[in-house]
Amino acid sequence: MTLIDELFDIEHEAYRKSPVHSMDGRVKLILCLLGLLVTIVLPYVRIGDQIIPWPQLFALLVIYMLFWCLYLMSGASIRYYLVRLVLIMPFGLFFIILQPFFGNPYYDLYHVLFSFPLGVTMYWESLIFGCSLFAKFVISLSFIILLSATTTMQGMLEAASRLHIPKLFITVMSLTVRYIFVFALIFQKIQSAFACKCFTWSDRHLPLAYRLRVIGNAAGSLFIRAIDQGERTYVSMCCRGYAADSAMHFSKKPLVFAEWIFLFFGVGYLLLFPALVYMIF
Repeated sequence: MTLIDELFDIEHEAYRKSPVHSMDGRVKLILCLLGLLVTIVLPYVRIGDQIIPWPQLFALLVIYMLFWCLYLMSGASIRYYLVRLVLIMPFGLFFIILQPFFGNPYYDLYHVLFSFPLGVTMYWESLIFGCSLFAKFVISLSFIILLSATTTMQGMLEAASRLHIPKLFITVMSLTVRYIFVFALIFQKIQSAFACKCFTWSDRHLPLAYRLRVIGNAAGSLFIRAIDQGERTYVSMCCRGYAADSAMHFSKKPLVFAEWIFLFFGVGYLLLFPALVYMIF
């Protein structure tokens, strides 16, 4: 399955039926963004001379428990979560892998864990700090996956608009959401054309220069088509009265009592329980 196929699969997952899926998008958007914010700003605190930051560790565990409660309530597949996590993780994992080889301001004394040639040294304290960053990274990605798995893209736009996000941002994102699927369909047509001609970019029986030329021509053609489509879309919008102050209209939708209760519970949980963990320690 290609990344383009995964794009359609993500949107398909958001149309499931569950208490979390049926919840107003504003509640899910606020909780997921707050979960990201609290996870990121959790301080790195150690007790005395202990190397492991137990307060932060337990606070992260408390936040991660909320994610799993919401995810299990949504009925989404565990495989879906793991596949998305593995696909996104390489984008930030590189910086985390480098952490054990450098000092950080949270320790005054460092213990050598491994020594490599050319003077490269891995420190035990820095490894613990890297693991802390990795835990934050995983939890942050988890909340993003939860939001994408339980809310359609159109639902996210409606939630953002009702939260009074600037209308220019909503318009740009709505066009992006619409035409990213158009791009995916065109890309699939190109793939089908390649398959009909028995061409694959990884076929080593074909010269590398020939494969690069074919792929470059396809990429260039796709880029030109994107420019043409953008110009046609803009002209069509202008013909329909689009202006700088134009905006998408979403009717007002008040939250029901159960959604208010869930929102207050989630916000209170994310703010109160991590703070209690730090106070206990």
